[in-house]
Amino acid sequence: MQKSVAVLAAASAAILIAGCSSGDDSDHADHISDSSAPTISETTEAAAAPAPTTAELTQSLALLVDPNVDAATKADTIENGRTRLANLEQMTAALANYGAITFEVDTPSVEGETATAPVTIATTRGATAPTPNTWVLVDGRWKVSDASACQILAMGQAPCV
Repeated sequence: MQKSVAVLAAASAAILIAGCSSGDDSDHADHISDSSAPTISETTEAAAAPAPTTAELTQSLALLVDPNVDAATKADTIENGRTRLANLEQMTAALANYGAITFEVDTPSVEGETATAPVTIATTRGATAPTPNTWVLVDGRWKVSDASACQILAMGQAPCV
């Protein structure tokens, strides 16, 4: 992303310099400015979404295994979650009497619109080794990636097909 901004800045500077160095002293009123084009700062701001916190990521995973949360609400926290409604309903039913499930999410690394963090899952039967989970930025919200959701669904007896 920084490379894109640098290229955009260099191109903008070259155009600006070329426009200013014209030997034509005539009125430049005939040059139309495209005010709908984003400025460099607007482009940078739009592309720079805040990184998710470990608390946000932990909450998104805890919501998926909460037997008191309906499948439609869970689906809203997953990338393309509507395609996983049946899996979510099946997992929710399977977890109704399972017991506590907790997640420990380490600090995420963010590349573009994808965040990755090692996650340890603990149940009454023990804890897993940390495994990488991913979240994707969708409409300004960090959602559990479909691949990571499928890992959790498989553990909840509702594998993705």
